[in-house]
Amino acid sequence: MIFDTILTGFMCATVFFTLLLRFAYQPINTRFSYKLENAFFNSHKKWDGIQKHAAFFTIIALAVLVRSWNFGSIPSGFNQDGAMAAVDAKALADYGTDRFGMTYPVHFTAWGYGQMSVLLSYLMVPFIKIAGLNEITARLPVLIISLCGLLALYGFIKDTFGRTTALIVLFLAAINPWHIMQSRWALDCNLFPHFFIIGCYFLNRGHIKKYNLYISMIAFSLCMYSYGIAFLTVPLFLLAIGIYTLVTKTFRFKDILISILIYSFLSCPIWLVMIINFLKLPTIHFFSITMPFFPDSVRSGDILFFSTDFWAQLKTNYNSLLNTVILQNPDAPWNALDKYGTQYLFSLPFVLLGTGYLLAKIVSPYPQKEKSNENISLNLGSVIVIGGLVIGLWTGIVIASVNINRINIIYYFMVILAGLGLTQSFKWFKPAFISSVAIYTISFFLFCNYYFGTWAKEIGAYFFEGMGQALQKASTIDTPKYYITVNSQYNGSKNVSEILTLFHHKIDARYFQGKDNSEENKINLQHTTGNHNIPYIQRYIYVNPSAMFINPEENAVYVVNSQEKKFFNGNYFSFVDFNGFTLVTPIKHNMN
Repeated sequence: MIFDTILTGFMCATVFFTLLLRFAYQPINTRFSYKLENAFFNSHKKWDGIQKHAAFFTIIALAVLVRSWNFGSIPSGFNQDGAMAAVDAKALADYGTDRFGMTYPVHFTAWGYGQMSVLLSYLMVPFIKIAGLNEITARLPVLIISLCGLLALYGFIKDTFGRTTALIVLFLAAINPWHIMQSRWALDCNLFPHFFIIGCYFLNRGHIKKYNLYISMIAFSLCMYSYGIAFLTVPLFLLAIGIYTLVTKTFRFKDILISILIYSFLSCPIWLVMIINFLKLPTIHFFSITMPFFPDSVRSGDILFFSTDFWAQLKTNYNSLLNTVILQNPDAPWNALDKYGTQYLFSLPFVLLGTGYLLAKIVSPYPQKEKSNENISLNLGSVIVIGGLVIGLWTGIVIASVNINRINIIYYFMVILAGLGLTQSFKWFKPAFISSVAIYTISFFLFCNYYFGTWAKEIGAYFFEGMGQALQKASTIDTPKYYITVNSQYNGSKNVSEILTLFHHKIDARYFQGKDNSEENKINLQHTTGNHNIPYIQRYIYVNPSAMFINPEENAVYVVNSQEKKFFNGNYFSFVDFNGFTLVTPIKHNMN
């Protein structure tokens, strides 16, 4: 804590002296000031080609390395939401349905009471087709899209502020704890910020070639299929940008109208799902596409406007926003490390400096005679950054008790602002810039040491590593019946136990549905030789061991949490422990 305070104090001092030098040497002539700043933002032209390309590829190589090292193994285990996305993806790959048999759904049934976005599962399909269902194929889409997000971020900042600033921002993003951690596991909502920044990149280039504007609408449309919060953010963001570009004549009305049509056409199915469920209309089938009604949905309660106590919820939301984004207080261990936060705990001074610089840019437009494509990109790009920041803060206000996942749209823009602040120190106070980069670099290596060391050993307990290992071991045993504990995540969490079983046993969707027990659609257990024609509901039984009669004579395998071992007589059963879970087999049947 003291060390973090010292680092934050150093960064505050850096920002203070940067501002002091900035205003001490502020040119009186504003036109000269503009030319000076413009020369700085194009300072990359003074670099030789080898230097600027070497810096870019070094940062990208670092980003790829830290995100792919021991990929699939770290984090160990597998999160239940990622497992569900993967199970539905396997069903889509095999039959074009989700695990319940719904053909090409626009939104997943998921847990029933809370649905899930479909984009991640559809992106998993080709990998599962090629290499089967496993931890790597399920996590690859987020990794790839995260890296695409980094490239889009670099391109966006380069177009807006120049290559020097872009390299600084890319460096901060490459070593950013939030970006690294979310890229290494499978969670549907983690696609949202990447498609959003990709959309921003093409949107900013729309004034150069109009097809970029139209491509941006594809990215923003895909946002709608990546996270439900997109419905409260993306349309408002596009509306604000549309008004700005019309007023400034950046885009013609015709171009904006075409963009609206593209966005509306591509996002229409998911909007229909929202309308269907809001008005409680029946499910719609359009050819093979399903736009379902979910009678048990309760997620609308997460939105401020549907809260039973508006003002109390608003206060709670504000506190959550402050703690999560500004103060970087501890979140779930799979989202951030307490010692490092989402972008290192000492970054706030640079974020504030970058915000101030950007606001000054927006309220001090360039002279008309200086208008050019570069200046249009600077103005539009600056508005996009501020718009992204505002829409992120809006998310924190209207969504109940946001955590890092729920407000993930804001983090690219926080990185951008920190990068802009750090760029100002590069411009006006280079010794402090060098010291700051050194501190970031050291913090990054310390983060990696903890993430790939201590954290990697601890996170398995949260991602059901032990249960996964027990289930995988159980899949090698040919038995007519599996008893799986319902007390996996918490007491009575039958849905979690079942989805993890479906994932680790690679159970066929039609077998799960009870439609087909034939050899072609049997469960995908490679080492078993019989029992394939036993229906799923008879072979897989989800139980509370404390409330069942345990028969040592029954030919069955049990996967329970370790606290439930006490319900089994050691004279009749053998036990294999796996990090909080236990595989139990009858000794009589010699099943090991």
